[in-house]
Amino acid sequence: MDAGTVAGSALDLRFLALSECQIVPMEGKPTTSLATIAVTGGVACGKSAFCKGLVDRAAIGGLEVFSCDKEVGRLLEDAEIVRRIEGFAAEFGRSLFGSETGRLDRVALRDLLFENSEFRGRVESELHPKVLQAAETLRSTFLGTSRIFLVEVPLLYEVAFSLSRDLDIVVGASAKTQVDRLVTNRAMPVQTARRILETQMPIKEKLLRADIVVWNDGSFSAFEAQISHLFSRFQSLFP
Repeated sequence: MDAGTVAGSALDLRFLALSECQIVPMEGKPTTSLATIAVTGGVACGKSAFCKGLVDRAAIGGLEVFSCDKEVGRLLEDAEIVRRIEGFAAEFGRSLFGSETGRLDRVALRDLLFENSEFRGRVESELHPKVLQAAETLRSTFLGTSRIFLVEVPLLYEVAFSLSRDLDIVVGASAKTQVDRLVTNRAMPVQTARRILETQMPIKEKLLRADIVVWNDGSFSAFEAQISHLFSRFQSLFP
């Protein structure tokens, strides 16, 4: 899917084309003194790079970020949580501990997550409530001190992540670009990359749910221009 296709499929959602960027007009004010913005999209679409781009442009303390992926990584250092997840895997005849290290093999965990939907559901039920609670707790610490709280949520729509928020931003790219990035940048086998995409909501459907779309399928300069444009918009919307 290219930028033209995105714009054509979303005209009923009031998307405004700006070069390679489609943006919904933002109306009203945030529901609290701290605007909460969810950033989601497909794998390898540039969600983290987008958040970093906004942070790099913001004054210190003006914009804070919570990464669900980083919080999951922290939770997977918890021995009790890992024990329960290993128990889930054992029910399907699998072990997630490395034979040499005796530690959680995250590649084996990733592979089983995308191979087995029942196992994936068990793990999501274990981790996602804890991630949501961590996001809510962190947000409360920034009330009155920061203007914008970005929450990077890869599976915002897939798991109905119930974070109250003011805007949803979807960072998107074509499936071909996603696969190419996974293979090139993460040394992932093509079949694994495609299987990951198959487990996620189609990017086109995510775009239709977005308040703001950032299309990251072209040049890095075009991606940067979209970040700069949105940062400027946020400066006036969230003074």
